[in-house]
Formats: sequence, C-alpha cells, structure tokens
Amino acid sequence: MRTPVMLLATLLMPVAHAGDSADYQLRLPGGADYRLHQPESPRISEAERKQARREALGKLPFSAQIEAAAEAGGIEPELLHAVVHAESAYNPRAVSPKGALGLAQLMPSTARMYGVSDALKPADNLRASARHLRDLLDDFGDIELVLSAYNAGAGAVRKYGGVPPYAETRAYVPKVAGRYEALKKRAEVPEPPLPPSPYRLRSDDSALRLVQTPD
Repeated sequence: MRTPVMLLATLLMPVAHAGDSADYQLRLPGGADYRLHQPESPRISEAERKQARREALGKLPFSAQIEAAAEAGGIEPELLHAVVHAESAYNPRAVSPKGALGLAQLMPSTARMYGVSDALKPADNLRASARHLRDLLDDFGDIELVLSAYNAGAGAVRKYGGVPPYAETRAYVPKVAGRYEALKKRAEVPEPPLPPSPYRLRSDDSALRLVQTPD
C-alpha cells in the first residue's frame, strides 16, 4: 500500500530513541516534524533460547542432569558445566585429598547443608552445587568472587575483601570464568537482523521525496 508522497526540504535525519525500533525525523518547512517508525526486530523467545542452549551443550557429559539442576537452582547451566569441568572433569566418583566429593567436588559439610547425604550421586551432587552457587551469587554478585568463594570458601573472600591470595584460587577463577564465558558464547542465539525500512528516498527531481514501498 502506498502513502501520499511527502516533499522534503532537508535530508532524512536519524533520531536516537530507547527501544528496539529506530526512528527517523523529517524536518520540513515551517518547523514541522514527522517521525517514521522503523519496524521492530523480531524477538527471540525464551523457548528458542533454551532450545539453542540445549543443542549447544547437549553433547557435554551429564548435560540433562546439569540442565535440570541449574534450572532448579536458578543458575545458568553454563556456570555449572564450567565448575564441574574444572572440579572433576565430569567424574562422578572423584574424591579429592581434602575429602571433596563427586562431580562438583562438594565438601561433606556443604553437601549436608543442602540436604545431601550421598554426594557421589550425580543428581544430588549437582542439585546441591547449583543451590550453593545460587547462594554465592546472591551473596557476592560478581562472578570472580563467586568462584573464589566456591574454591576457597566465602570466609576467605570476606577476609581478604576479594579474590584470596591463594595460588590455587588465583588459577582456578580465570580457568572457570573463561570456560563459563566460552560455553555462553557457544549457546548464544544470533539476534535476527532488523527488517528493511518500508520507506525509501527518491531524488528524481529537484526535491527529495519519501514514499512507502509496496508490501
């Protein structure tokens, strides 16, 4: 559908606005302003994002259990994957010299705090780890502090007012944070391109004309 042609005295000028759509302002004689609204970008649904994440992470070990534990705990599965990868390399039977257990290497006291009696059971281990990470996120917010607290304990982070000066923790934090960011990038859904404007400028005579292109 075509709209009547509007004569322009000056160029079509972009105007910055908050939101998804771009606006353009036409300055005509007499100070009159006209705004033409660019179509909004298609929105990516939460279901689409979840499906893309599932496809991106689906080939990693324990992906379904990690997704379920992360969703129940209110954290991103990429974060739980990164922690499990660093802690045990996805070994559900891992036991550290200090007594940390299972996929996410929970200390027995931490496991008990979250109601887990057998931290070598993958589903229980992951559930407790996700809830622990959620609590640390609520306490510290910053991902580096969260990972520091997971590795060295929340008390150490508070004591030093940041990442504790422990060699193990200083190596652990960037390793896990890097893995976390890499997994998030892998699971990203590309933003769809902005639809083309239905308007175009014509300059087939001495005046610029703005017309709407056919649907």
